[in-house]
Amino acid sequence: MLLLRIGVLLLLSVVVRSEKGDPYEVLGINRRASLKEIKSAYKALAKEWHPDKRKDDAASTRFMEIAEAYEVLSDPIRKERYDKFGTFDDVKGFEDNAQRARSFYGFGGGFGGFGGFGFDESVFEYKYRMSYQQYQFKILEQSNTKPYIVYIYSNYCQMCYRFHPQWKRVIADLEPLGYGIATVNGNREQNLMEKMRISHVPALVAIVEGRIIPMRVDTSFSDRTIVTFAQKVIPSYFMTKINSALMLSRFVEQWKNSNKISVVIFGAAANPRIRYLLAAMKYSQFARFAYVSLSENTEEIRILRESVDIKCVQCENILIYGDIEHEDAVDRLSISEAKKLTMEAIDEFIEKNKVLTLPRISSQAMLDEICPVSSRSPRHLCVILPVTSHGSETEHVDAFRRYVKDTQTMWKGKKVNFAYMYVDKQKDWMRPFAEKRKGELKNEGRDLLVFWRLEYKKARFTWLEGAWTGHKETDDLIMNVVEQRKRLDETCTVGNVNDEYGLSIFTRCSRAFWRMWEVVWFHLSNEETYMFLSAVGTLFMIMSIGWLCSYFNEKPSDFKKRKPKANDVADLTGDPTTTNEWHPDDPNTKKKESESSKQQSAGKSKLAAVMKPLIHELRAETYFGMIRLLKPGCRSMILLVDEENKDALLNKFSQYVYPLR
Repeated sequence: MLLLRIGVLLLLSVVVRSEKGDPYEVLGINRRASLKEIKSAYKALAKEWHPDKRKDDAASTRFMEIAEAYEVLSDPIRKERYDKFGTFDDVKGFEDNAQRARSFYGFGGGFGGFGGFGFDESVFEYKYRMSYQQYQFKILEQSNTKPYIVYIYSNYCQMCYRFHPQWKRVIADLEPLGYGIATVNGNREQNLMEKMRISHVPALVAIVEGRIIPMRVDTSFSDRTIVTFAQKVIPSYFMTKINSALMLSRFVEQWKNSNKISVVIFGAAANPRIRYLLAAMKYSQFARFAYVSLSENTEEIRILRESVDIKCVQCENILIYGDIEHEDAVDRLSISEAKKLTMEAIDEFIEKNKVLTLPRISSQAMLDEICPVSSRSPRHLCVILPVTSHGSETEHVDAFRRYVKDTQTMWKGKKVNFAYMYVDKQKDWMRPFAEKRKGELKNEGRDLLVFWRLEYKKARFTWLEGAWTGHKETDDLIMNVVEQRKRLDETCTVGNVNDEYGLSIFTRCSRAFWRMWEVVWFHLSNEETYMFLSAVGTLFMIMSIGWLCSYFNEKPSDFKKRKPKANDVADLTGDPTTTNEWHPDDPNTKKKESESSKQQSAGKSKLAAVMKPLIHELRAETYFGMIRLLKPGCRSMILLVDEENKDALLNKFSQYVYPLR
């Protein structure tokens, strides 16, 4: 009977594997194919079986099989696992296989999980599960604008089971606000756990701007603690705090350097709510955010509220400022209670005023926003004024900005966006367009570039040479292109735009150092931290007590009995009668020679005279005769000296070797 059951289990595993199919057979390659061959085979098959080309259901199924096979073989770890064990390491397939096994043995309902403790994985719905591929190619990139809270669990963890209710409430609190939610099964994604440096379960980490921020998990934490942690991990530099009208004025005027709109939030709470922080992080490439707390009862806050015409202290107000100087906010949103201000309302409000009246194409994200890829009907046109970053070009940009603002109603609904670009900072991007400019430069006007991105890397364009003159003729020239009376004759490849606001080396290094410190601090437990601090404190205390003891043991009154002299070493005995006597550490005092010392000096000089003929200088030419040709039983004693101390050392040396002559 036991053999029968084992055979059935093996049959089930074979059935599951056959349902998935062999990825090598799906892509039509052999098992020794390189990564380049795998990619080329995938591209060819995906192009052939893409659902946009074939409308039948078989094409869609075939395309999914091709994509799944490529996902397995493009990952070296999963490819190696499949080659060894013949499994995709797929979560759903594993669950199906385990469920069939439980049904076969008849204990599926008793434990609620295969070998678990009543573990109900329905809490971690399939849409939240994160694989190694998703983490590497999707989550890390998205974490620059959207933070993620990740829960790592195991089927064999009793504490993980007790944490289910809190995790449900965390999802209910954070997901509607736009916070990313992900779960990782530690039993099946051990490679991902190693990548994230997680060594135990349960574990909670936040992924923000590509870095892993772990949270200490214990038996006493709650869903409120996790939400607080999720709010604290969002960097504070996404939200600037303002508490005066002068700070507001300076903040709004920075659009000239930042090329972003200014979003100022007036809230009743002392600190910005998590939904505001998430919005600031989401739109960080297009907007700068600031927060004003209306709960501060100061004169500066009162003047600030009056300057922006805000009367309700308990209301939530969002103001957006653009690039037109000496004007009020371009738009505002007021809600009586913070709970009524949903993320959908915030997103819709910001999307309407996402860019400046005349933005500068300064990054790839800005280009994709202003000049998106569009089809032929309707096509989206971009009108760009090429200038340099020199200060003399400011008047042309300002005049073009006023023109765009005055003609907004004319271009509304015609899918036309206006922008300008610094050609000296975007030379590589502008070169393909400039190479196909045919006419000569004109002094009376500026050129305008009109282009349409029909693909992400391909565009059709035309030059309106000397079109920008500030007169009505500009409207007619642009309208001819919009209404297709003038064709976009030229085609070129669109490159990537240089990020003019990329982080400096110092900023990257400082953030990397801070991330390293966070990891080190997390891996130090409380006990280890206390031990380290205790050792440092004990060492400091010992050194302090020793210094204090040596300080108080000295008698300051003894040093006041005589007047110190320059370059004089005080007598350690404190006797003033001996202060003028010779001291070995005082270079200004001379030692008095007695009669006995004079006799000793005379004897030493006689010894030196006797030994002088016996002491020879060792040189290269005398080395062979003095060292190599010595008689048996003889020894050579060598004294190493320098010119300064030669005489003194020779006299001393003569005294010691005289008995050995």
